[in-house]
This record gives sequence, C-alpha cells and structure tokens, in this order.
Amino acid sequence: MSTAVDITQQYSFPSPIDVTAVLERLGIQFLDVNERRAIVIFDRAILNLEARNGRLTALERVAITVYDIPLDDDREIESESEAAIELVEDFREQLSSTVGTSTENLA
Repeated sequence: MSTAVDITQQYSFPSPIDVTAVLERLGIQFLDVNERRAIVIFDRAILNLEARNGRLTALERVAITVYDIPLDDDREIESESEAAIELVEDFREQLSSTVGTSTENLA
C-alpha cells in the first residue's frame, strides 16, 4: 500500500439508499465503524464512507475519503491525487448503477 492520500469527494443521492445492503450485494468488503461511518475496501484501496446526514442505512449525503491506494494501481494517471479521484468516481458509479439512481457531486 502507498502512503495516505486523503482525497475526499462529497455526493448526494436523490432519495435515501441503504449503502450497507448495496455493498453486500456488490460483494464489496466493509467494516461498519458506527451507524454513520464505514471503512470500505474497493479495488484494493481503503475508503472511508461517512454519512453527512442520517445513517448508512438511509444515506442521502456522503463523504468518501481515499485513505490508501495500492502502489501498483493500474490506472494511467500522473499523480496519486488524480488516481484517488478516479477511484472515488468508479466507486460512486458502482453504487449509483446498482441502486438505479444518479448522484450529485457536492465538492
């Protein structure tokens, strides 16, 4: 693993989603820290998922922070920051497509 990247993107969903159920459906490993926060392993990276209002089981607004990305990341990006942003976008797209809704970038 590389050093901490600490890139955060914020999104909102048009209606609440149960993100823990979505992660389970996708087979994505996660550890729910509390009702508002989970640590997620996505594409060999470590993400922090934090509800900005409400709970993970009724998520409307979320902050996704990349804590760590793999050193051998296959993305053809110049910097770790760009790779982290692309990783968050990939994660957001998987969530959105699974629940059949769009998200709005709040950052």
